[in-house]
Amino acid sequence: MPKVSEINTAVFRLLEEDETLAVMCTVFKGAKRPARAKNPSITVDTKRLEPGEGEGIWMCDVTVTAYADNLSNGTADQGKLEDISARVKEILADREIELENGKALPLIEGESHGPEWSSYHENEAMQENIFGLVFVSFK
Repeated sequence: MPKVSEINTAVFRLLEEDETLAVMCTVFKGAKRPARAKNPSITVDTKRLEPGEGEGIWMCDVTVTAYADNLSNGTADQGKLEDISARVKEILADREIELENGKALPLIEGESHGPEWSSYHENEAMQENIFGLVFVSFK
């Protein structure tokens, strides 16, 4: 079965290699953006890796979170967050990731959350995009 870190890396590669997204933000692996990283940025995190129905079938959620500094009036920069989220969806929706120990079905676009104010970093907001992943493990 692929590890969470392998799934994160596979999704990270897809996002990082996109030239349009690279102009818009920086991509990081992991649940939290590094404390000193500049915005706008996104993080990639895999959650709830668990067995599915049937032998060797596994499921998880891949969460891509966009971060942007608040506007000068203290409100979330909804335009920037929406632009980044739209690009992430274009890149990942219905896309297959490559895993060494399994065959992944295309990513399933799920719900989006946000914008929400970040409790970890002052003066920024974040927006989550969730993608479902189902794969068959060969081990």
